[in-house]
Amino acid sequence: MKKTLVFADGIVAKIFIQKIITQYFSNNAYAIVCKDATILPEQIPNSIQTYCFDYTSAFRLESLCSRDIQDVFIVIEDPKERFVLYELIRGFNAKVRIVLYNNHEFTTHTTEGSNNVVMLREDLRLKDMVDTNLVVIDSEHLVANRLTQRLANVPLIPRGFGLEQGELMEIAIPPGSIFTYRHIGSIQQKKWRIVGIYRRAEFILATHTLVLQPNDVMLVAGDNVVLSEIYRSAKSDIGQFPAPFGKDIFLYVDPTRLSVQAILDDIQDALFLHTHIKSDTLHIIVLNPSNFALLESIRSHQAPKVHIHFVYDNTDFCAQIDSDHKKRPGLIMVNHELFISRKNRQALHKINTPVLKTGYKRLKEVQKSFLIVDEGLQKGENIASVMFDISKQLNIAARFYDFNPDSEYQRTLLNNIENLAKIFSQQPEVTYSNSYNPILFLQRSHDVYLQFVPFDSSLTTIRFLTLGSMDPKKLSLGLDTNPQIFIPY
Repeated sequence: MKKTLVFADGIVAKIFIQKIITQYFSNNAYAIVCKDATILPEQIPNSIQTYCFDYTSAFRLESLCSRDIQDVFIVIEDPKERFVLYELIRGFNAKVRIVLYNNHEFTTHTTEGSNNVVMLREDLRLKDMVDTNLVVIDSEHLVANRLTQRLANVPLIPRGFGLEQGELMEIAIPPGSIFTYRHIGSIQQKKWRIVGIYRRAEFILATHTLVLQPNDVMLVAGDNVVLSEIYRSAKSDIGQFPAPFGKDIFLYVDPTRLSVQAILDDIQDALFLHTHIKSDTLHIIVLNPSNFALLESIRSHQAPKVHIHFVYDNTDFCAQIDSDHKKRPGLIMVNHELFISRKNRQALHKINTPVLKTGYKRLKEVQKSFLIVDEGLQKGENIASVMFDISKQLNIAARFYDFNPDSEYQRTLLNNIENLAKIFSQQPEVTYSNSYNPILFLQRSHDVYLQFVPFDSSLTTIRFLTLGSMDPKKLSLGLDTNPQIFIPY
């Protein structure tokens, strides 16, 4: 049987040995090495070997570091002895896993791409030595993490397993949260997942049909940055868009493709939206800048929360989108002249971020939000949630157009939408009709709508092929009068 070798000295080591003997000694074979036998308990099981000698002696140490050692724990208070011992063991066995207790007497480093593999000292980094079999446990970090967990409004991050970097989290759902009364399957889960929920002292595995209730606690997993935003969204007041998709708005303009007036109008739309929703920063990206008078006009909008970026290296739209999506934009804005390109639509669909396509009508003129409810709307509850969120922030009414009111699925969906409306304190207007085409309704209406459209792969096909379709979202591609928001689907 392979052994676990423990080098022990100090109060932490004494407590560690006590726990091994009282709780875990039967699971593994142990060998404990110390300088002072007083840290050892009076009664030690026969299965645990103990040694008392100077563990910084290479001569005495060599016989213990044999191939049957599986793990080595260095729990020593003296930092100099700790490091000497580390080097000796690594000299005898280059691959054995070493778990080292550290109180920051030496600088530690996390290697690139990992949260567990740590370098021990600056001089090791200078030698370009990365010990992939070393795990450093920092006492200061452990204490700080436990203290942080006791702060108010801080997510509970499980400790003792995983990366302990926030990739697992418990999030309580307070009454009035945007997550209450939502089907789990209807919640946009990009780079994160709801694993299950705790409800009345019971753990329930997540299913698409499970409805979240007030005071449920979600167990979630995913990207730690995304989970932090999800936590804030769950705890915050209603109306948080562009969260949880991201924090910022990215507007793209190209003077070689758009008229000066179209660019100025789009910038005004972006500024209007930025000041009316909870975006952190507005980024205006100018591709292929050439008109100096226009550039000066655009530059005049520079502000602490409005950043202007001029891209001079002939980078095309798709390449720029691919580069910028790593910054996690919460909303992308483009002119309908840029959105018409199939290549551009494919690039936008790929990054799975909401896209606002500007129209001939300005955002400040919008009176209502609009969503067509039909049998193809498989995740309508999620889109409706985003629609209510934005409508509340813009202080506009929400309107739903049910194109097949006899469908059982749509009746269920509309019932769920009504529950969502209560959370957002909205009173949506619902139009029922199976004879009047909603596309014609939009074209002939005198009201200015902000239309919400599911953004699935069917919208990345050649635009000409959508003209003969009966799918409302495909037909919506041909509507350029009203602004439209395409929600990842």
